[in-house]
Amino acid sequence: MKAIILCAGKGTRLQPLTLNKPKPLLEIKGKSLLENMILHLRKCGVEEIIVVTGYKHHLFDPLAEKLKFEKIVFENYASTNSAASLKSVQDSITKGTFILNGDLFLTNTFQDSFETQIKWGASQFLAQKILNQTPSWGYITDENCKLLDIDTNATSGYGDGIAFFDNAQDLDIIKDSLAKCDDTEYWETCILKSMDKIDFYVFGLDSLYTEIDSFNDALISKLITPEEIAKQCSDDNTAQRLFSVTNINYKIKFLGEDKVIRIPRNHREEVIDTKLEQQITKLLGEHIAPQSEFYPSDIKLTAYLQGYQPLTKKQLNFSTLEKIVNAIQTLHSFKHKDYSNFPKILLNDEIKNYESLAKIPLLSKQEHKFITQIAKEADSKELVLCHRDLQLPNILYNAQDSTIKLIDFEFASFCSPIWEFGNLAGELELNKEQICHLLSFYPNITYKEILHGKLISSYVWALWSWYYDCITLGREYLMRLSSTLKELQCS
Repeated sequence: MKAIILCAGKGTRLQPLTLNKPKPLLEIKGKSLLENMILHLRKCGVEEIIVVTGYKHHLFDPLAEKLKFEKIVFENYASTNSAASLKSVQDSITKGTFILNGDLFLTNTFQDSFETQIKWGASQFLAQKILNQTPSWGYITDENCKLLDIDTNATSGYGDGIAFFDNAQDLDIIKDSLAKCDDTEYWETCILKSMDKIDFYVFGLDSLYTEIDSFNDALISKLITPEEIAKQCSDDNTAQRLFSVTNINYKIKFLGEDKVIRIPRNHREEVIDTKLEQQITKLLGEHIAPQSEFYPSDIKLTAYLQGYQPLTKKQLNFSTLEKIVNAIQTLHSFKHKDYSNFPKILLNDEIKNYESLAKIPLLSKQEHKFITQIAKEADSKELVLCHRDLQLPNILYNAQDSTIKLIDFEFASFCSPIWEFGNLAGELELNKEQICHLLSFYPNITYKEILHGKLISSYVWALWSWYYDCITLGREYLMRLSSTLKELQCS
């Protein structure tokens, strides 16, 4: 038996890792995808293995030496797809040949499936169950597992899979159909072109492999950890953990430069719009925030600012507070009326959204009525671009030249400035004197409105904390909410 493994592509959906190495060299549980695949194939008696490479093909050389496979270099990988890669070795497709894509993590059930599911003398697919409603090539079969049709946008059933061609009479038809495929198509298109001439069979399996099309695939399947992603994206396989709540951040060396890699936690998409974050970061430029690059799976690389550290309580004085206000004023100079193509956030809608996520009552009916009322009042203010998550770790300070940079704009949006200043007052634990100094730069906002913003943000962050199971943090926000309510009642 023989196997052809297609590993020529650039794997753009696995960037930034694939800027350093090809996707099949991603390591899971101590072995690369390719090595894991070959070891399983060898256990099944597959001796002859051909690996079609292209992008950074020299990085496959150590494995080729170790595992004794034939390495083929397909030079035209950048402008073509897997159909072209397979055409380059189509003469090697003989009876008893497996065709596999190089991004599969084969499981320990592969050998059992091989022994029990293979139909000798037939052209077939060992198909994987379609998970997470992800559109896939879904197979429609009869009661004898014979392929009748293919739904190219199936979200359930069995699809994709590993091909095994064991009927010599089918091979000329398959190769002829492959030759008619456009070079930009997937190689599997040749199955669509030949299924009216060949009896293909499909055997559905639940846990044959995991396709690693993105980091999300590997994280959801718990095949890899955020730390392992960070280390494999780094030049030297090291990563230093940094503080973060919503995400998981590491400092790494990437392509010779110090970077912060942000890896999202689960369910981040429920509260964060990464596309909006990217648009806002681009809008701001680099004068108040470091340069950032966005990649698939909501991974972000940000320039690590040498000499900057998160602002501390000791460094918080009138001078640094003014620098923070200057940065905020730059943000607030972007008015929604001038950028109406950007979405806006109404605080009352924000409250409803987090209440629906957290599904826990944290307020009395009277308190809830009061907070929703002041949220509606705040929403009547002019909407400006706000950071919305200004806390000490998101305010970087350079003690050498006394400059401030703001980071982590994932919650940024156009909303009422009442939130911005109320949240800032709460997170930085500003006293009344400091708040009044801040208000000297914003004469149209009152001290009472700052308390309103503090109340609203404390409630929303408490709901956020319960949703993410950060109960201790949530209790701190509830304490802040309670003390703010008391101050408002006394004023």
